[in-house]
Amino acid sequence: MPELFDDGLREGIAFLEAGEIKKGVERFRRCVQLEPERPEGHFRLGYGLAELGKLAEALAAYSEGLRLDPGNTEALTAVGDIHFEAGRYQEAIDAYRRVIGLNPDDPDGYVSVGLVYNCMEQPDEAIRYYTTALEMDPHNVFALNALGDAYYGLGEREKAIDAYRKGVTIDPEDAAAHFNLGELYYDMDDLAEAEKECAAAVRLDPSFPLPYLTMGSICLDQERITDAIKYFELYLKNEKSPRAEETISEVRAVLEGLKEEAKQ
Repeated sequence: MPELFDDGLREGIAFLEAGEIKKGVERFRRCVQLEPERPEGHFRLGYGLAELGKLAEALAAYSEGLRLDPGNTEALTAVGDIHFEAGRYQEAIDAYRRVIGLNPDDPDGYVSVGLVYNCMEQPDEAIRYYTTALEMDPHNVFALNALGDAYYGLGEREKAIDAYRKGVTIDPEDAAAHFNLGELYYDMDDLAEAEKECAAAVRLDPSFPLPYLTMGSICLDQERITDAIKYFELYLKNEKSPRAEETISEVRAVLEGLKEEAKQ
């Protein structure tokens, strides 16, 4: 019986869902070999490679898929995300703007551009894009979280709290909204509320690294050394972003010191 593209694709997706990323990538590579003119194989391969942290290879796979299907906004968004993760901000903006050009009524494309501007320390430009997204969809939690981040960066805490709270009200199951609110409360020295919101984020998404980092800091401030060690270890276990290398090094150093202190 001949090997079939669709069967390999289904097997690869199943491996990804089971967390066996390398096996999924192997299947997708085989799919591309079987039918190189079908863009979905390239897109799936790009996704798998990105999950493995092989960003250059992932971009190459996505680029080949986009050569075959240039209007695929999901793939273009993924390309923008990879550039953004790698700190190539202009390339990320270019990809996201292509998405907007193809689908001008989708607010998420505008939010993505705004996120890049916020990282480039241009919050006013970021807010302009978030506002456009919210005019299209006032219930867009992605946009509300991003808007809160921008206001937070500008020191406008009340506006930030309002945006985050709106996000939590609209979608109480959104881990990012709870974390953002918790981080803001931590900055305001309201440790009880900060811990409550970060704990909710952890419950909703145990693989989300940032709430563990804040929880560790809260415990450290309260001299709960054992809990701080636990949360910092969970942060290191779950943090995968290349942009977090400096933070990872700092947390490792703090963790080493805490473990020495705990022995005494």
